[in-house]
Amino acid sequence: IDLDGTLLSPRAMISPRNAACIKKLAARGIKVVIATGRPIESVRNLLRDVHTTDPAITLSGSMIHKTLLGEPMQAHTIPFETVHLILETCRSMGTVDNILLDESEGFYALRQSPDMEEFIGMYKTNPKSFTYDSIPTAPVLSILIHSKDHRRDIYVNLQEKFGQDVHFTYFKEYPWIELSDLGSNKGNAMAFVCKTLGIELAETIAIGDGANDLEMLAAAGLGIAMANADDEVLA
Repeated sequence: IDLDGTLLSPRAMISPRNAACIKKLAARGIKVVIATGRPIESVRNLLRDVHTTDPAITLSGSMIHKTLLGEPMQAHTIPFETVHLILETCRSMGTVDNILLDESEGFYALRQSPDMEEFIGMYKTNPKSFTYDSIPTAPVLSILIHSKDHRRDIYVNLQEKFGQDVHFTYFKEYPWIELSDLGSNKGNAMAFVCKTLGIELAETIAIGDGANDLEMLAAAGLGIAMANADDEVLA
């Protein structure tokens, strides 16, 4: 189950009805796995009192934890050289407003700006700073690129250059472009979790609304798109 636009309300809260439903499913022995673009810290804050015993897929499939409060069981990072080349391309374009680099212990920001508030709330910590000339050496799980006026052009440019090296997600309403390891998506993460749990993909139901849910909805035995989903997800 995806979180934003799916399980959560527009205020990013889980309703008592949804919480009760998840608890009933778990009581019947049905595995309930959250699959979200959010970091694990945010998922723990939202669902700590609802359900903690099943795996959690975070950062759009780049990180999988054994349980909500447990240790990581799989992580996909972007090779450092690829990160370096992507950032150099972003610098050369001159139209990028901000860049976030996700790592297992937190995140880095190119600029401290108002658009950081959302992520500070998720991580419960302020971002570390980086520059184009001083790139973090910590393994990068995902890259988020923000541009108020040139997002589509940046996406097309980066896709042409790095489409064979990283996985791209472009959201209709969300103002960030998301880049992750080439094999990193919610569909592959779901397959890994199912194999670990001994569950066939044909026996799964996946629910989501955004572009980063596409692979998961397609791979599930039953894929359900929310009424508010992106057009390509509804299709």
